[in-house]
Amino acid sequence: MRFVIVGGVAERILGSPRVTDDFDICPAIARTNLERLASILNEVDARFRAEGLELEAFSPPEAWNANSFGSFTSIALTTRFGFFDVWFRPDGTGGYDDLIRNAIDAEVGPISVKVAHLDDIVRNKEAIGGPKYLSQLPLLRELQRRRREQDLP
Repeated sequence: MRFVIVGGVAERILGSPRVTDDFDICPAIARTNLERLASILNEVDARFRAEGLELEAFSPPEAWNANSFGSFTSIALTTRFGFFDVWFRPDGTGGYDDLIRNAIDAEVGPISVKVAHLDDIVRNKEAIGGPKYLSQLPLLRELQRRRREQDLP
């Protein structure tokens, strides 16, 4: 499956000390990729979760398939492994095709993954706005400065 890791996990991989309680991705939206995503969601018992009602997650009406995603820009899910968010078009970005251009290759254990570039993460937080996300910007900008000093992408 083709995707870019975004959100707090991406920040953590890039060196942020911030801790998060969910895993966020931005998948490629080609139908075959969405079928792979649907298959994975079925495998991990993914259910919708409403903000503030995380313990009252509800199942989709049928098994996940490529059509399940409809016109969503994002979906918040709970799985048997924890919270999982899928962003088809993260705010301030053009989605996967935009994010993959600057994505960074990273090794997470034995797995090679694509992680959103810190500049794109900052762009996303700025576009979302709101106190929660704007309060994260000073730390992210400091991380950007340090990475540039170390000649890291």
